[in-house]
Amino acid sequence: MGSDGAGELVRLSHEIMDAIRTRNRKALEDVLLPDFAQIDERGQRQGKDAFIAAVEAGEFQIEQLRFETLSVEQVGGVGVVCGVQWAQVRMPAGETVDGRTAFTDVFVHGETGWRLRLATSAELADVRSA
Repeated sequence: MGSDGAGELVRLSHEIMDAIRTRNRKALEDVLLPDFAQIDERGQRQGKDAFIAAVEAGEFQIEQLRFETLSVEQVGGVGVVCGVQWAQVRMPAGETVDGRTAFTDVFVHGETGWRLRLATSAELADVRSA
């Protein structure tokens, strides 16, 4: 494992975010483990193929996507990246919508480097407008 696992995890997290924004199937296939699972705030689970299909099938255009916060913890061959991401999307009718999502990504380090095994996400209410 490289001497800067945290730096690699931050770089990889940005690459994954960009792959989602651009709907880059190959980049996602390369970083997600075969037994990858994504779990949302309702506890619904999607495997690797369903997750990639959902990214590709979005009927909206992702205008902007960035991390508001990003934190990395590493214990041996496991890396946990968590934080909040902000997105602005353009819906099919033309209106733009902002959203914030809390997430936790669990990476495993193996022969091919860091790969994503588990991702959780939960949409956050916009408390700034309340």
